[in-house]
Parts: sequence; C-alpha cells; structure tokens
Amino acid sequence: MPRLNTVTVLVLLAATGLAHAASGKTSNAQERTQARAQITLERKDSEARLANNEKICYQHFAVTDCLQKVRRQYNTEERALRQRELAINAQERDEKTANQRDARANKQSDFERKHPTLDGGALNQSDLEQRQKEHDEQAAQRSSHAPKRNAESIAEQQQRREQDAARRATSQAGKVDSKQRTLQRHNEDRADSISEAQEEYDAKQEAAQRKLEAHEKRMKEQEGKRKAAPLPVPQ
Repeated sequence: MPRLNTVTVLVLLAATGLAHAASGKTSNAQERTQARAQITLERKDSEARLANNEKICYQHFAVTDCLQKVRRQYNTEERALRQRELAINAQERDEKTANQRDARANKQSDFERKHPTLDGGALNQSDLEQRQKEHDEQAAQRSSHAPKRNAESIAEQQQRREQDAARRATSQAGKVDSKQRTLQRHNEDRADSISEAQEEYDAKQEAAQRKLEAHEKRMKEQEGKRKAAPLPVPQ
C-alpha cells in the first residue's frame, strides 16, 4: 500500500470535513429559516390576542386593570420570542465564524498541497525564502513608484485646475464682452432714434413756420388790395 504524505492526508481530511460541514450548514440554515418563520407566526398570534383582549377589557368596569394584565401577558410572550431570535442569531454568527476559520484552513491546506515539502512535512525553506524575497522586491518596487505616481497625480490635478480656471475666465470674459457689445448697440440704436425724432420734429416745425408766413403774406396782400380799390360813385 503506498504511503501517504502529510499533505495528502491533510487534503483528504479537509475534503471530508468540508463535505460534512456543507451538509451540516445546509441543515442548520434550513432549521434557522423554519425557526424564524415559526417565531413570526407566533408573534402574529400574540399580537392578535392582545388586540382582541384589549377590546374585551374596554367592556369591563375595571378597564385599566384589565389592560395592564393582558399587556403584561403579551410582553412575557414577546420576551420569550425575542430570546429565541437572539439564540438563532448567535448560532448563525458562530457558524459564520467557523466557516471563516475553515476557509482559512482550506487555503493553508491548498498552499501546502501546491508547494512541495521536505523532511516529513516541513515546508521547503529555500522555496519560501525565494517567494519572500520576490514579495519584498515587489513591495519595495511599489513603494518606490508610489511617491512618483503621487507627484504626477498632484501635478495632473493642478494642471487640470489651472485649465479649468482658464476656461472659466475665458468664458466669463466672453460673456462680459458680449454684454458690452449688446449695451453699445442698444445705446447706438437709442441715439439714432433720438436723432431721427429730433430731425422729424424740426422738419414739422419748419413746415409749420413756412405755412404761417405764407398765410400772413396772403393776408397782407388782400388787405393792400382792399385799400387800393376806388370807392363807389354816389348816385
């Protein structure tokens, strides 16, 4: 019969344990689900009894004493249900903790399976040292590049901020210039309108003055004709 080394034994044990654990986890999860559903039903029944008992209490003479009694009973039932819920939650937390511990153990077993062993199960020291050396070199390389990347990132951010500020300044200047041009056109149009109105007014005044002068001239001419005409000869 071939001899099994330590890693093979660990792997087999881990696989067997995982199979049993998976079956147990499914069963425990189903039991918790059923227990929570049962607690929900019992809580609804308790609440319904409380509502019904309170209605009955209002029909009694000592309403306050009756209400206190039925509510004490309800609180007792609620505390019991809450304790059951807390127990289920604690079991679930313990199971999650165990699962995490099993996952870490499984990773360790997988690591030992993938890496050869020497001296009856001792890890290959040279292989571990080589891997540690590579890890340290990679960490040092990342650390050496980090300040440069940070400096480049800061410079890029500063450049973007300056570009954004320049674009905003240009946009603002364009808006101001547009407003100034609009105001200038408005003032020019207003000045033209005033000038046209003044010219029109002056033309009307001049035309009225000419009409008045012509009227006065006609009146003078008619007056002169009347004075120059001979008087009629008396009969």
